[in-house]
Amino acid sequence: MSQLRWGIIGCGDVARKRVAAAIQADPNSFLLAACRRDSDKLQKFCADFNVENAYTSAADLIDNNDVNAVYIATPVHEHLAQTLLAARVGKHVLVEKPMAMTVDECDQMVEECAKQVVTLGVAYYRRFYPVVDRIREVIESGNIGIPMAASVVTGTPFGMQSGEDGFWRGDPRQSGGGSLMDIGSHRLNLLINLFGSVRSVKAHCNYTPESYLAENVAAVTVQFQGRVVANLICLFGTPADPDEFTVIGTKGRLTSRPLNDGELEIQIGSDVTTESHPPSDNFNSPLIADFAAAVAEKRKPMVSGEEGRETNEAIERAYINAGGTGYRDTLW
Repeated sequence: MSQLRWGIIGCGDVARKRVAAAIQADPNSFLLAACRRDSDKLQKFCADFNVENAYTSAADLIDNNDVNAVYIATPVHEHLAQTLLAARVGKHVLVEKPMAMTVDECDQMVEECAKQVVTLGVAYYRRFYPVVDRIREVIESGNIGIPMAASVVTGTPFGMQSGEDGFWRGDPRQSGGGSLMDIGSHRLNLLINLFGSVRSVKAHCNYTPESYLAENVAAVTVQFQGRVVANLICLFGTPADPDEFTVIGTKGRLTSRPLNDGELEIQIGSDVTTESHPPSDNFNSPLIADFAAAVAEKRKPMVSGEEGRETNEAIERAYINAGGTGYRDTLW
């Protein structure tokens, strides 16, 4: 299998912590180029990861003919334009979550990548957690009976201040929304994958306290086509991440707490067992490996553009039901 020659567009926190190392650890990938507007931070990133080609313009990186795949890790409002630009010159695209600002933007990305016959994936790396595979296995075994409901809680301290890397996540003009769009999207993606297409969405969004331009509290109820109902609570500004993922069936219950550590409690009747299914040391490594394999095998990656779009649609329906679109100026 020939190597993918990657360029990273957006060398902030996620690229530095996980993406660059994941690409460099994958035998079928090579990190060839990086892009960041801040030239000093770009040079530091390239020195730290021994990246040969440095660009302060995404267009210039995309023009590098030796790059044949890009990882887009910029603020969400840039995903559409950068994806279209890369796809139109034949480069494969793995884009950070959430996929785009709106469902319409997702549709444009899926359509253009299909037209140009390039692979499009979305970086919902929790889909690769072994504990998620185990949850799916137990559900499908019937051991907890018929799935009835799920309860999911996620939060983050989000202590960044204006001007710091990542503060854009709380600005809906750049992120598309707040806690639901940013951290809730990961959990919605898992729920959709486990329980199928969304039937209906109800939501409430709030600011407590009013520290961000976007909501820092979101409570969402989703009914899936298979009639499972899920409650999802997303929080910016918590002292720690509750990170709870529970599925309740007619015969038992599954609880992963914390999900990010892979801990799982299985309760069937009065019997309770605990298991541990930790994720990869680098959460992004299985994601990168799958994407490289998907390109080589001419198949869709595990988390395709279409799946990313479906997650965005559920978020958009939640914001609409809450009476807004993720902006504080809209009355909820």
